[in-house]
Amino acid sequence: MSLYWLAPLASLATLLGGWGVVRFLQGRAQFMRLLSGVAAGYLLSVTVVRIIPECLEESRGGEHNALWVLAGYLLVHIMEHGITLHFHYGEETHKDGSPLSGMLALVGLSLHSLMDGVAIAAALATHSNLGPLVVLGILFHRIPEGGTIASIFLVRGFGSRGALLAAGTLALAALVGSAGQSLLNLPTGPILGLTAGLALYVASSDLLPEVQKVSGLRSTVALLGGVGIFLVSSRLLPHHH
Repeated sequence: MSLYWLAPLASLATLLGGWGVVRFLQGRAQFMRLLSGVAAGYLLSVTVVRIIPECLEESRGGEHNALWVLAGYLLVHIMEHGITLHFHYGEETHKDGSPLSGMLALVGLSLHSLMDGVAIAAALATHSNLGPLVVLGILFHRIPEGGTIASIFLVRGFGSRGALLAAGTLALAALVGSAGQSLLNLPTGPILGLTAGLALYVASSDLLPEVQKVSGLRSTVALLGGVGIFLVSSRLLPHHH
């Protein structure tokens, strides 16, 4: 399947999330939180069932490639908590913070988006059906991510145009990552390991805490919905060498 249309499709999801916040969702974070639950369920499933096994099989990397999973997990933590303070969707409801903190959040999420783009290109380069499954997972979580940066920029005083430009920056970073991996052809095993670590962190530390703020069974239904989408997708795109 072609990188030239799957990578832009995943990037456009970021713009969709940003546009949704600017146009419809200011002060109404519950829908995005439920979508975060679906994304968390899918990401956890595709990472544990497909990405990590593929990573360990790639070039028979085994334990060496598993270390890249740990590195990816720690790298995302450093980007989110070292470069800038942690942030959540719905920040347009909080009136604290400075324009500088908004720009730092953009830097951190841009690095995250760059890694997403690299992950797409690496997964599509494997001799299996992993590529479309990874693209779908990134598609799911980039919508809340676009909403996150848009909400941060709104509350920091950048306005609707600034919020959309910030979401566009994340989309562009993902495209740059895809193009860079395609040109440089970095080793697939380590890249898949980084992808797995990133996905595990995003699902467990970013997305799950958001959906858990929704009361009742809806958060569980959203999470299981994501798992169900993976199971159907995996059935349609079974693993092969």
